[in-house]
Amino acid sequence: MKLNWYVIFILLFLPKLNFAQSVVDDIDSFNGSFENNSPQLSTEKIEKISASGRIFILTNSSSSYGKGDFISIVLDDKLVNRSLVAKTSSGSGGIKIMKVYNPELHKLLRPGMQVQIIRGDDSFFRIKKKQESTTEETALIEDEEGLFDETTLLEDDLNLEENTNRKIKTDNIISLFLSQVEGQGVEQDTRRYSQITGAWAYQVNDNFWAEVSYGENVINDYPDGGLDTKFSSLVFKFKYTVEAPFYSYIQPYAGYQITNADSPGAGSAGVSTTQQELELELVESLKKNQPVFGVTILKRLVPGWFARLDVGSDALNFGFSLEF
Repeated sequence: MKLNWYVIFILLFLPKLNFAQSVVDDIDSFNGSFENNSPQLSTEKIEKISASGRIFILTNSSSSYGKGDFISIVLDDKLVNRSLVAKTSSGSGGIKIMKVYNPELHKLLRPGMQVQIIRGDDSFFRIKKKQESTTEETALIEDEEGLFDETTLLEDDLNLEENTNRKIKTDNIISLFLSQVEGQGVEQDTRRYSQITGAWAYQVNDNFWAEVSYGENVINDYPDGGLDTKFSSLVFKFKYTVEAPFYSYIQPYAGYQITNADSPGAGSAGVSTTQQELELELVESLKKNQPVFGVTILKRLVPGWFARLDVGSDALNFGFSLEF
């Protein structure tokens, strides 16, 4: 009879002694790089990252994960971090970073970047322990209690419901570009003048942008030899964003342009009255207020940066833009 009790004791308690290990401990046992012999991974895009870097919003276009799943992010065939899916909604998912495998790659993650996702167990990637590690893994959650602590998610104030319909997820874009602005020459012919122009655009609603730009240049020997004129252009635009192939965006726009000119020496004494009137007329001819129409094309170069081309009735522009 005693033998039977010993057998029952061993069957009930010995497995727990041998295999008891927390989820976080299991994750902590991994370190290093891997060899990819896994099934095909799903590819998703980072939509937003919280200020603390602990909460990410990813697309879930292929329904590759669900609430409560453990997932790993892969970039350039290297494991970056390990996460818990806190919420899914409208084709997106909010994840809580639990463990950073590769701090250098983790710092490179940006909104708009495409990454690969492993759902569940990532041990089949043959993670090898490093003999000599130059960097330490960063554990953002220390125990299992932290995995399901809702305040960890809420304190980052990252709303999963917002920005899901936006083609460009960020709110602000600043640009610097070279403009070819139309004006009048000394011979009263139409000319284009080069201006260095800066612009700021703000996404007032999903895919609707308001933008203001300003540029100026100096026209030498205008309206007459030895005289210079400062020529400026202020443009207000409203745009709508449409996604295009090859990580590009098309933004048709309508707006209003105000051009101004100032030449302190124009019309001064020392010349005939007729010459004075002509000089003043030439300066005034550069001033105009008019509605404008056109299209902006943004081509993503790297996360956060675009090449920009504007073709419109106000100007022909080419330059670069930064989103934030």
